[in-house]
Amino acid sequence: MAISIMGITSNFTQRFIPGGQGTTSMPTSGSISLLTKRKAIESMQKQKGVVGLILFEIQDLYIISKAYGKEAAHSLAKSVEAGLEALVDERLQGLPLLYQEQVDEDKFLLLVGSQHNSLDVLMRTASLLRLNLRARIRSTALDITGQALEIGVGVRQLPDLGHCSLQQALHTAMSDAQRMARGSLDPAGSMLLEEFRTIISPDKLQVRAVYQPIVNLRGGGIFAWEALARGPVGGNFESPAMLFGFAEEHEMVFPLERACRTAAIQGFGAVEDGRKLFLNIHPRTLVDPAFSPGRTLQLLADQGIEPHDVVLEITERHSTKDFSLFHRTLDHYRGEGYKVAIDDVGTGYSGLWSIAEIRPDFMKLDMSLIRGIDHNPVKRALIETFLTFSDKVGCALIAEGIETETELSCLVAMGVHYGQGFFLGRPSAPRQELAPEALAHINGGMRRSMAENKCSAPIGGLIDEIVHFPATATVGEVKHFLESRPEVTSVAVVSEMRPVGLVMRHHMDRMLSSQYGLALYSCRPVTRIMDSQPLAMDFSTPVELVAQAAMSRESFKVYDHVLVTRAGRLAGMASVQKLLDALAQVQVEMAKGASPLTGLPGNVAIEREIERQVGAGTPISFIYCDLDNFKVYNDSYGFKAGDEVILFTARVLSWALRRHGAPGDFLGHVGGDDFVICTHPEKAERISQAVTRCFKRLIPHAYSEQDRQSGHIQGKDRSGKQRSFGLVAISLAIVDCMGQCTLESISLRSAEMKKYAKSKQGNVWVRDRRGPVGLTAVCA
Repeated sequence: MAISIMGITSNFTQRFIPGGQGTTSMPTSGSISLLTKRKAIESMQKQKGVVGLILFEIQDLYIISKAYGKEAAHSLAKSVEAGLEALVDERLQGLPLLYQEQVDEDKFLLLVGSQHNSLDVLMRTASLLRLNLRARIRSTALDITGQALEIGVGVRQLPDLGHCSLQQALHTAMSDAQRMARGSLDPAGSMLLEEFRTIISPDKLQVRAVYQPIVNLRGGGIFAWEALARGPVGGNFESPAMLFGFAEEHEMVFPLERACRTAAIQGFGAVEDGRKLFLNIHPRTLVDPAFSPGRTLQLLADQGIEPHDVVLEITERHSTKDFSLFHRTLDHYRGEGYKVAIDDVGTGYSGLWSIAEIRPDFMKLDMSLIRGIDHNPVKRALIETFLTFSDKVGCALIAEGIETETELSCLVAMGVHYGQGFFLGRPSAPRQELAPEALAHINGGMRRSMAENKCSAPIGGLIDEIVHFPATATVGEVKHFLESRPEVTSVAVVSEMRPVGLVMRHHMDRMLSSQYGLALYSCRPVTRIMDSQPLAMDFSTPVELVAQAAMSRESFKVYDHVLVTRAGRLAGMASVQKLLDALAQVQVEMAKGASPLTGLPGNVAIEREIERQVGAGTPISFIYCDLDNFKVYNDSYGFKAGDEVILFTARVLSWALRRHGAPGDFLGHVGGDDFVICTHPEKAERISQAVTRCFKRLIPHAYSEQDRQSGHIQGKDRSGKQRSFGLVAISLAIVDCMGQCTLESISLRSAEMKKYAKSKQGNVWVRDRRGPVGLTAVCA
């Protein structure tokens, strides 16, 4: 039940004692000036004291009224009022009474002063008053109802009026005291609540922010930091689980979020290199009347941070009831430049429907989908589906909870846009850069991935002249410029050289060609007609990825220019025609070196990859693969069946590489039945074991039932003699290279090991144990 004491007009008895106990002033008008009461409270607080609120509540008075009649309930309330009046002068134990009021028929309020900044004195006083009051009215209650009357009591300290209005202070204290009186807030909990309010108060802010990096898995480097809240070190609320759990239990999520935003922005520091700050926002916070967007903008301005540097991360663990208001509010913030992310995708209320409604710029996959993805094909299939979905709706995917090297490897190989987790960086303050080993791992995976059927040419090589206007320019100015430069088909709209929109000539002409279009828009800012969500890609992004994103846009935007940025600032624009031409040229070049049967990189690509690997000087292992008894099989079953075995071999090798290799491991088809793999030395044996086991289990299916049962076929050897041959088997030879060396040394060592492997029967793998190629002792 809401308690109305804020207007300070009451039909019930009131008594005010401004000078402390013993000086009484009874109002004659039945109301008290808010100003007078505020002055008394401020006076007590300035004397380094506190003002306590004590609330007495008659339990179940409504039920008594129904059972015994309204007159009986009213008589009991009058008895409590009279008993409290008599007790106040006797039992306040030196605490000055500032205010007394019956705020409802079953509720009675006291405001008292205390020189002790502790709840203990107030709670002791309140308990004594309650016990004495209950004893005084016992006989009256027994006469009316036949049983003792239960009275609850709640105690709160009023916040300092220097930081809030009297109305807010009374509302907060009354709410807490009422919960205590009804048993939902015990004294210990009350003291915790006081501590909690202290640490989130603006003048004593003790909530702190730590920052966890969000890493670009397609290009390396830190893309953004997510601000995460922590309580005071060593305190009861240091843990974020305790902090937010307590806030939810006591309906204080919004004030806590305000404190967290303040701490996150003030502690972030300057924004550099176009990196962004992710701020967590509860969806209901945006539509909360107490949420002040101007406060956030001011905090950002004080730190030199622009709205386009900030991503509002919507936590969707709770439903949003008023979607209409929520979307209007969200569109407002988008218009100011903020980006939007949805957190915990895959759990709670973050379903596809809400994603489609919110149209986020980023989707953060919950860690439950990422944990163990390297050995869970179902999770990989789900992530691939999300990747397809994100490309089509024009947003980026962020994988949360990356904790192992193999999880990172898998996500890099799949092409996930961004990643976050302990393996990449733990939350810290101040911000820390990405660990060198994690950066090397991502960059290495990207280089190898691009070497495999992906275009490695960056979009930055295709940019055209930079033509841009500030966001303050008018539509008329842009129109005049385009009319004077017929060769220019688009202009970018920027704010401090950061792209905020794009104007295509044909889109503008269509809007202005309507009956009143020119008159309506000519003097308006160009932001009124621009595309506020153009496709913008980093300078280093591969052409293939840019082309894929461009062709996934809405049909009416598919041929709009792509904005190219470097460190978040506009570097130029690229036309879709240039993208497609460059992509086609690269694919033609790649096709020249590809095997026509398997589609794998052929001799040219293999030689280039081996040269790159041995020239880099980093440890690498080459696995040379050859089939035994393949010629006899090819002669007996025909070339078509032989080609099927070659394709089957390519699939087995590709599977083993995906399952047990590292991101970007290279697989090439030398020709015929010869293949080569480039991988990390620690991965080579596991890959080889998987290949030989899988090949041995499945190759018999390439034979007829009779040959499969006998385990051999008849054929001619190289000298033309007829004899018996076993089933096709695979031989793998591992050669390790631990430093820079020549191709000749690799070729010599591999030829020796292939010969040794083929000398053994069945499906086998061998590893050169004489010492790696590339060590000084070996190459000397």
